[in-house]
Amino acid sequence: MKRSISTFGLILTSISAIIGSGWLFSAYYTSTIAGPAASLSWIIGGIFVLCVAFVFAEICGMLPVTGSSARIPQYTHGTVVSFMFSWMIWLSYLSLMATEVQAVLQYASFYLPGLVQSSGGLTHHGYAAAAVLMLLVTFINTYSIHWLIRCNSVLTLIKLAIPIVIISVILAHFFSPMQILHPNHSAFMPTGIEGVLGAISTGGIIFAFNGFKQAAEMAGDAKNPGRSVPMAIIGSVLICLVLFLLIQFAFLSSLSGVDLSQGWTHIHLSDDNSPLASIIQQDHFDWLLPLLYFGAIIAPLAAGLMYCSSAARSLYGMSKNGYLPKFFQKISPQGNPRNAIFVNFVLGLCLFAPLPGWNNMVAFLTSLLAITYAVGPICLLSLRSQAPTQSRPFKLPMVRLWAFVSFYICTLLAYWSGWAILSKMGIAIVVGFILLLIFRCATHRSISLNFRESLWVWPYFIGLMLLSYVGDYGGIHLFAFSTNMILLAIFCLIILVIATHFKLPAATTQKYIEDLHLERDETV
Repeated sequence: MKRSISTFGLILTSISAIIGSGWLFSAYYTSTIAGPAASLSWIIGGIFVLCVAFVFAEICGMLPVTGSSARIPQYTHGTVVSFMFSWMIWLSYLSLMATEVQAVLQYASFYLPGLVQSSGGLTHHGYAAAAVLMLLVTFINTYSIHWLIRCNSVLTLIKLAIPIVIISVILAHFFSPMQILHPNHSAFMPTGIEGVLGAISTGGIIFAFNGFKQAAEMAGDAKNPGRSVPMAIIGSVLICLVLFLLIQFAFLSSLSGVDLSQGWTHIHLSDDNSPLASIIQQDHFDWLLPLLYFGAIIAPLAAGLMYCSSAARSLYGMSKNGYLPKFFQKISPQGNPRNAIFVNFVLGLCLFAPLPGWNNMVAFLTSLLAITYAVGPICLLSLRSQAPTQSRPFKLPMVRLWAFVSFYICTLLAYWSGWAILSKMGIAIVVGFILLLIFRCATHRSISLNFRESLWVWPYFIGLMLLSYVGDYGGIHLFAFSTNMILLAIFCLIILVIATHFKLPAATTQKYIEDLHLERDETV
């Protein structure tokens, strides 16, 4: 693949993926879970994401490779570990692309009500429109990475400008501390600290921030990855955290006594499918509606472009690792994994029926995304001992403490999504492992599965499911909240020690890195 993306282009790539449909829905759903403390949820969530983002900044600055989330775990822990996380990463990116298209159609249904049902599911006309939008995203990704980034840069600037204008108008008319806190209707944290933390996972905050990894996935396409990747990952999170906080302030400021008459859990709006539109209407800012709906189409569609690219590169990375047929390594003359892009188009269309509505899609995706982040801290610690002399343009201090805190954060984010969601994720994990075994048997490949290096994966998945089942987020509430947090911390420490012990030999990792350098030299 050609290395053609500048630092500025890579930053806009991550910002574009972050400012997808999250800004249109997350302020509403976070408020229903945490009440006025939703702003605190955003701050905590932003800090959590930053901690994890720093981990990926070091790893991807050190090893800038296309499809990094799929390939770097292969360098540290071998086949089974790499495939299991690659499988979940690819599934999440594929679902994210469909989720952004769903968001476009939900907001478009304000003018074209025949597209979406009242429950959020698509009508027959909606499915046809979804197919057209998915095909458009696929075509742009296939045509040229240059054209994609150039198009994305313009769309990202528009996406930033639209919410800034909208929230500026709202805050100029309604902003005050009392209007944000609503002390006459409830306490600051009506659902307690559990609600504040739960909103980070189930309110769409982690979903909204997920785009920071787009820079990591496209590191192999960057002109100067050692400098560009860390700047893009960290810078995009900081910029978007400020924007999301302002959107949350604007939403809270706009709520009236009538909206809160049934409590925070049941915020009363004229149309829950487009909460910001409802707020703008009741505040009599109708002249902002065309701007909002233009942004509601442009923002998710541009994010869908980036997720389509990352989903294709995940398939490409799994194929390069030998988990999938070489069919997915077919590169177009423009330097894009053409076959992977079109396969994702077909499979993406199949996701709209079982996951009707934006909120249903996000609920499952959040736990999946959090788990995919968890492999980052493990790879970080492993590479420090496997490749100690490798150049690291960005190097974290107190790496063991940083890795533990980041791993604990990732596990908490998955845990807070609840037992009902984590149990479904377990099914997806089993399905992925079965597919790996089927492909291995069908092709008679001699590649080692590296079962020894995967000895920590199964205790981690099973232990997380068990702790979720006995926990207080959809579980049986066997222990108090503080006890669960302590148990999860001990659990994470044990898993981290095991995972960094059962890793590939340093010589094997060094060979992978040497092959990566040769691969990159061939693309210059």
